[in-house]
Amino acid sequence: MATNDIQLTGGIRSNLLLLQQLSGKLDRTQQRLATGNKINSAIDGPVAYFASKGLNRRADDLATLKDSINQSVSTIRAADTGMTKIETLIEQAKGLITSAYQNLGSDANSVELRKSLAEQYNTLLRQIDKLAEDSSYQGKNLLLGSGLRLDATSSSKSATNALPGVIAARVNAGDKMHRYAGVKLHQ
Repeated sequence: MATNDIQLTGGIRSNLLLLQQLSGKLDRTQQRLATGNKINSAIDGPVAYFASKGLNRRADDLATLKDSINQSVSTIRAADTGMTKIETLIEQAKGLITSAYQNLGSDANSVELRKSLAEQYNTLLRQIDKLAEDSSYQGKNLLLGSGLRLDATSSSKSATNALPGVIAARVNAGDKMHRYAGVKLHQ
């Protein structure tokens, strides 16, 4: 026996092993608390670990799709807000036209009233144009244009196809008044 060997009694050896086990369990518990995962590696449980990885990947895909849906909803809200405000201004313009129509006389008061109504009408038209110009979301104007054409660029197709769960996004051209955007989803 070497002089550097330490002799441990049975009780001390038992306590040392218990402390080592407790330290290992404490480390595992701290890792679980830090990561939020019960299983952190394939060694902890291979079946549960790989199932967890798959579920986490699906959760990330769903979160990405949710973000895309939220962007779509925000786009529609922005367009709706602009259209609602423009609709209000159009109703006001209709009222001015009705007033002008009711005052078609050639007397000075009728002429002056129609001139005033025409100025108000032109002001409303400028406001409508300004609202249409300002109805943008993420750099895209939602209200200006003919509305008869939908162009999908190669970068927009790539961006759409890069979304998790989306494959073969395309835009089909139908007649001038009808456009169809098709998207296939992974099942």
